Amino acid sequence: MQRITQIRHVVDDTKKLFSGWSMRLDDPIILRDAGNLILWLRPYPIVARVATLFAGDNADFWGAVWRRELQVAEHLMRHNIPIVPPTSVVPPGPHQVAGSWMTLWDYAESVKRPPLGLDGIAMVRKLTLAMESFRETLPFWGAWIHVREAVEHLRPLAVRNPRVKNVLREVEVVEQRMKDEPLFPAHGDAHPGNLLPTHNGYRWIDFEDVSLMPRFWDLATFVANTALLEGIDHPIVVHAQQLHDVSNDPETFWWVLRARVVMSLSSNLALALAGHGDRFLAFRQWERWPQFFQEWTQNQPDFSA
Repeated sequence: MQRITQIRHVVDDTKKLFSGWSMRLDDPIILRDAGNLILWLRPYPIVARVATLFAGDNADFWGAVWRRELQVAEHLMRHNIPIVPPTSVVPPGPHQVAGSWMTLWDYAESVKRPPLGLDGIAMVRKLTLAMESFRETLPFWGAWIHVREAVEHLRPLAVRNPRVKNVLREVEVVEQRMKDEPLFPAHGDAHPGNLLPTHNGYRWIDFEDVSLMPRFWDLATFVANTALLEGIDHPIVVHAQQLHDVSNDPETFWWVLRARVVMSLSSNLALALAGHGDRFLAFRQWERWPQFFQEWTQNQPDFSA
């Protein structure tokens, strides 16, 4: 009931905002309510992304994140990266609504398209190249904030659950190993789910985790779930390993891949145990983690933990 009330406040404030532009909204359609609230603002071809804030969250921090999202989107469009763009019908924001922040984007209908295979790797590579020239200020390790939040939720469980304790130890291991790595601008969350299949092809969405991250972060993000759930010998993971710059620096790639798997595992587990997110995916990742770690160790004997 509390979440329904929160959404109603968001809708009411959004309708007031649009009425100031002499535009009348129908009741929006909720496209997604996991992580952030995504609304189709009918009858217009506009989608709202609203930050879902919890008690203690810093609203000003998220306002800055939403402003950066729009800056990144504009930068990527200038570099001909296919994205779902901010709306041009009204000011895209960020706008304050119901104590949170909202940005406005073009509505792009999701359609069935052939699954992305190696073409997805090529899209990540172009995205990475475009991000290299982004010159606005970015947070250090910004995408890793989800891990720190997950650790706080999981720590009380570690006392009675050895496997949770092992996950927390793994967070410490990868943080220690990666702390001195040089950092580069990255999308931060470039997994296949953030490539929306549209009538005009696949398009990148969700730029809130853009930050300075270790080399290969976006590439590792794209293949991490495949490596965890289907094994590191999967063709798409093997293809990533064989890229020229990766083959010249395999140690960095494998440690970044391990870190990205740990991020997905810990974040999804914490959300699932709190009653949010995709519980099936979280527990499937949980079950597969020991096998992934064994494969990682066996295949990288020279620099395993």
